[in-house]
Amino acid sequence: MVTELSVKRISEEVHLNPLSLNLCRKIWHVRINNINGRVKGSALQPTIYLRSITRKEETMFIQNKTHFSIHSIGILTLIVLIGFSTYLAAEETTPNLSPAEIGSKYQEIKAIYKKITNQTTQERLEQLVEMSSEFVTSFPEYKRVDEIYYYLGNTLVRLKRVEEGITVFEKLMDELPNARYVQPSMLELGMAYDSLNQHDKADEVYTKLIEHPKFGEKSYAKFAKKIIEQDKSERKGIISNRAAASTPRPSEWVGKPAPEFQVKDLKGEELTLEKYRGQVVLLDFWATWCGPCINELPNVKRTYEEYKDQKFQIIGISLDRSQQPLEAFVEKEELGWVHHWDQGGKIANQYGVTGIPSMFLLDGEGIIRKTNLRGRALETSVAELVKENLTKPAKSPAETNKPESNAKPKSIPATKLIKPKPTQQNEAPSLIAKKVSDWIGKPAPDFKGTDVKGDELSLKDYRGQVVLLDFWATWCGPCIKEMPKLKKTYEIYKDQNFQIIGISLDRSKPPLEAYIEKEALAWEHYWDQDRKVRTQYGVTAIPTAFLIDGEGIIRKASLGGFDVESAVAELVKENQEKTDNPSPTKTSEIVQNTELTIKEIIDAAVEAHGGLEKLQSVKNIVIESQSFEYLPNGTVQDEGRSKTYYFPDKFRSDWDTNSGNDSIIYDGDSLFQLTNGKNNEIPVDKVMSTILFFRDSLFREPIWLLTNLAQNTIPAEYAGTAEIKDDTASILLITQPSGRKLKAFFSEKTHLLVKYIHYYEIAEDNETVEVSLDEYRDVDGIKIAHHRTTKNGEVRQVLITDIKLNADIDEALFRPNESDE
Repeated sequence: MVTELSVKRISEEVHLNPLSLNLCRKIWHVRINNINGRVKGSALQPTIYLRSITRKEETMFIQNKTHFSIHSIGILTLIVLIGFSTYLAAEETTPNLSPAEIGSKYQEIKAIYKKITNQTTQERLEQLVEMSSEFVTSFPEYKRVDEIYYYLGNTLVRLKRVEEGITVFEKLMDELPNARYVQPSMLELGMAYDSLNQHDKADEVYTKLIEHPKFGEKSYAKFAKKIIEQDKSERKGIISNRAAASTPRPSEWVGKPAPEFQVKDLKGEELTLEKYRGQVVLLDFWATWCGPCINELPNVKRTYEEYKDQKFQIIGISLDRSQQPLEAFVEKEELGWVHHWDQGGKIANQYGVTGIPSMFLLDGEGIIRKTNLRGRALETSVAELVKENLTKPAKSPAETNKPESNAKPKSIPATKLIKPKPTQQNEAPSLIAKKVSDWIGKPAPDFKGTDVKGDELSLKDYRGQVVLLDFWATWCGPCIKEMPKLKKTYEIYKDQNFQIIGISLDRSKPPLEAYIEKEALAWEHYWDQDRKVRTQYGVTAIPTAFLIDGEGIIRKASLGGFDVESAVAELVKENQEKTDNPSPTKTSEIVQNTELTIKEIIDAAVEAHGGLEKLQSVKNIVIESQSFEYLPNGTVQDEGRSKTYYFPDKFRSDWDTNSGNDSIIYDGDSLFQLTNGKNNEIPVDKVMSTILFFRDSLFREPIWLLTNLAQNTIPAEYAGTAEIKDDTASILLITQPSGRKLKAFFSEKTHLLVKYIHYYEIAEDNETVEVSLDEYRDVDGIKIAHHRTTKNGEVRQVLITDIKLNADIDEALFRPNESDE
C-alpha cells in the first residue's frame, strides 16, 4: 500500500501537519507529490520543511527502519533528510508501554493543557501540540484519547493554525462520534469555520451538534443555537476560549480586585460593586436556559436564605437572550437577591466568563477570593468568608488591603492559628467558634469529602469505631512533635476498631502528600483546603484533637493534644465491650428507608449465595473465562482467555492473547509477572500499589466478602438504596484492606450481590470502577455470577466458561522461580 500526501507550497517554507507525519511514520511507503525543494525532518520536532529547488515530483520509499531510497522522474533531486529516519527507527523500536505508563503520559498532557493561559509561550504550546499528536497516533484506543484530540485541536487553533485544528476536530468527530469531548470539539470546530468566514460550514457543524442524539440537549448544543441566531456578518468565531482576549480566566482572578461596573438592576435601580463594599458578594453568571445553572439554584437559594442578614449579597448576572424570560423566572422562583440582565455580555467579558454557571466570591474589600463554586463548596466557602468578614476589626483608612491569598505565609504557633478578634461593633455570636472543650458530650459534626487517595471520606462511615480526629499541618512544629505518639497509638489499636483521621490545614496538597509518604502515616488523611471542617469544629489553633466514640459522640477534645495512648486505650476497651454485648435497642434499629438492618441485609445475602457453612467451606476457586472489551468507537476487541486460581490470601492468573502468554502471581507477600514463562520485573514504584490492589481484589471476591461480613470481622455502613434495572438494591459501604471504600449493592428481590463500585490506584493509573454481576449459576450449592461487566470509561465483559471450587492445586504454581523457569 502506498499513501500519497500532496504538499502545497507556501512561500519559501511548507509544513506537513503533525498528524500527517505521524501517519507517515506508521507505514512502509510514503509518496509525497508536488515537492519543490529539500525535505528536512527533525527527530525532536516532527515537521517536514520544503525549500526551493526545482523538481516537480519525487517519490520516497522508506524501505526499512534505518535507511531509505529515493526514485525520481528524470534527474534525481538532492533530498536531505536529517533525523527523519532516526526518528522513524526510534518510533518503531519504542517498547510497548504499560497502562500505567500510558496513563502517566495522558496526565502529563492534561496538566500542561490545564495550565495554559493567555500568557503561555508559543514554545510551550508547540510542545503540547507535539506531545498530543504523538499520543493520539501511538495510543488511538486509549479510553480518553478523545480528550487529547480536543487538546490538540484547541491548541492548534490557539497557535492560529486554524485549518490544522479543523482537521483534528473533524477526525475526532468521524472516528469517535459519541465520545465525551466531541461536544466541545464540535462547538469549537464551528467557531473555527466562523473565524475563517466559512459560515455555511460552521452552520453545518452547529446543526449536527444541535441535532446530535446524545448531545443535542446539552449546554454546548444550546450555545450553538445561540450562535446560529446571530447575524453571520457578526460571527467572527470565539476561538479556543478567547485566546486573543487579554482578560484572565475566572480561576486567574483569585486574589485580584473585582472589576467594577455601573449598570441598572431589574428594578431599574443603579447597581455597582462599590455599593456593597463591606459585604461578602457572590457574583453569579447564569441564564434561565442553562440546565446546570437551574440545577444549582436550590443550593444558591439555601445559601442566600442562610446568610442574607449577615452582610452577604448575591448579584445575579444573567446572560439570557432577552430580559422578559429572566424577569418571569425571577418572579416565579422568588429569587430575592439582586439581578442584572447583561445584554451584550459586557460584564461577562470583563470577567472572562466563557461558560456558565460561573461564580465569583468577593470579600468585604472587593477582592475575589474564590471562583467556580458549586454544591457544598459554595455554602461552606460563603460561611467561612461571612464569618471572617463579621469578625474582622474595622480598618483605618490608611490601612493597606491585602487579600489572604497574597499574604506572606507564616509558621504559626500552636495557639495562634488565624484567630479572628471580634469587636463589640461587629461580633456575630452565632458564628464565633466555641471552645473545643465545649464539644465534649456532643455529637461530632459529620463531614464529607475526598481523602488524599481520592476516596470518598465521611465521618459517618466510621460509626462503630473509635476515631481520633487530628487537626494538624506539616509546618506546625508542635504537631510534628506529637507524631511519634500518634504512630505508636495507631499501630497498637488499628486492628481494634480504631481509626485516625488527619485533617490537614496545609496551604497546599503536595507537601502534605510528600510528608505522609516519607513518614509512612498509614491512617486516613484529608486536606481541608477550604477550611470547612476546621470551621465546623471551631478549631482556632493546632494541634487540636477530638476523640470520638463508636456512637459518634465527642468524648475528649483538647487544644495542644492530650494523653493520646491512654485515652484511646480506655475508649477502645469500652467500645469493644459494647460490641460484644450490644444493647437490644441498637441491634434492632430500623435503617432509614428500609425494613432491613445491616445484619439482616448480610444474613439474607449469605443465605441467597448458598449459606454460611458452604461459603466457609470454600478454600479456593478456579475460574476460566473469556474477556471482551467494547471500545468507544463501537468495535469489540477480544481480550483473550484466562485461568485464575483464587485463594483468600493469594492468587495466580494466566491468560492467552494474540501477543503471547502472560501470568501475574501474588503469593501473599510478593508479586511476580511472567511473559511467555519468563520473569518480567515489575517497576519498583508499582509493586506496593499493585499488591494493595490484589489484596483488595481477593477481599471483593463475593464468597470471601460475604463470609467476612457474616462473621462481623469488617466494618460495614448502610448507605441507602439504588435502582438497578427493574430492582431496588440495598447499599453497604465496606472498608477494604487498603482502607479504600467498597460500595456493595444487594438486590432486595434476590438478595444476591448485583454490583460493586471501588477505586483503585496503581502508580499513576487510578480509576473508579463499577462492576455488575449477573447470570448467577449454581456451583456445588453456591451461587456464582457467570457474567461480569466492568465500566470505568470503557466496558469490559468477562464470560465465565468454567468454575471449580476446592480444586487440587499444585502449590508450585505460586513459586514461579521453581515452576516457570
